[in-house]
Amino acid sequence: MRILVTRHALAAEKLKIILRANGFDVQCEPLLKIKFDVKTVSSEGVQALVVTSSSGAVALARGTQNRELPVFAVGNATAAALNIEGFKDVRTASGNSAALTDLILGALSPEKGYLVHVTGQHVAGDLLETLLAKGFSVRRVVSYRAETPNDLSDDVKKSLCEHKIDAVLFFSPRTATTFASLVEKACLRNDMGMLSAACLSEAVAKPIRNLGWHKILIAKTSEQQALVQKLYELREEIKGTPWLQTRK
Repeated sequence: MRILVTRHALAAEKLKIILRANGFDVQCEPLLKIKFDVKTVSSEGVQALVVTSSSGAVALARGTQNRELPVFAVGNATAAALNIEGFKDVRTASGNSAALTDLILGALSPEKGYLVHVTGQHVAGDLLETLLAKGFSVRRVVSYRAETPNDLSDDVKKSLCEHKIDAVLFFSPRTATTFASLVEKACLRNDMGMLSAACLSEAVAKPIRNLGWHKILIAKTSEQQALVQKLYELREEIKGTPWLQTRK
C-alpha cells in the first residue's frame, strides 16, 4: 500500500520512517517549503511561550537561549521538537488550537505577564483572538514562512496517472488547498476516484472534498498517530476488496 505524504520535507522524512517501519510504501511530495526568518525572542516580562508547529519549535529554539520558561505546545509532535531542543517545561495540548487555548487558560493568568507566540506567516485557528479576548497580552513573533509549489512533481503526476498511490495524507487546510489546485492544474481530477484521502480534521478535509475520492478518512484526534491509525484501517479494507487489491 503506497502513501503520498504532503507535509514539508523535514516532517515528511520523519513520518516516512514511521510508515515504512509499519509496512507502508511511501512517496513524499512536500507541498510546503519552510523558509526561516528567525527573530530574537525576548524573555523580559514573559510568563510563557506558545508554539503551534514543529517549525515554530525550531524557530523558537533559534531565537532564544532561555530553556526555563514554560512552553505550551499544540500537540505531541510539536512537544517532541521542543524537547529535542532542550526546553525543560513543555506542556502539551491534544493537537488543535481549541485544546491549546483551554490548556493555557487553565494554567495561566493575564496579569502575570506576556505570552509570546512564535508562528509562521499563516496561522490556523483563533488562538490569538481568544487569548486577547480573555485579557492576555500576546506578542506574535513571525519567524518563518511556508511557501507552496507551482506544480506537482513529474514523479507524483506519473504515480497518480498510473494509479500507484492508495492514499494521500493531509495535515493542514493549506496543503489540502494546494493539492486540490495542483490536481486541477495537472488535469488529474479523473484519477482521484480510486484514491483515499486521510485528513487530520474536518477543516483539513474541506478543500479536497470535491475531488471525487474513493473515500475521505478523518482522524479521531488532531494527532499524527490518529491519522496513521486510519491508514491501518484502510489497509485492512483494501485486503478485503478485490478490485482495490488488483488495480495496480
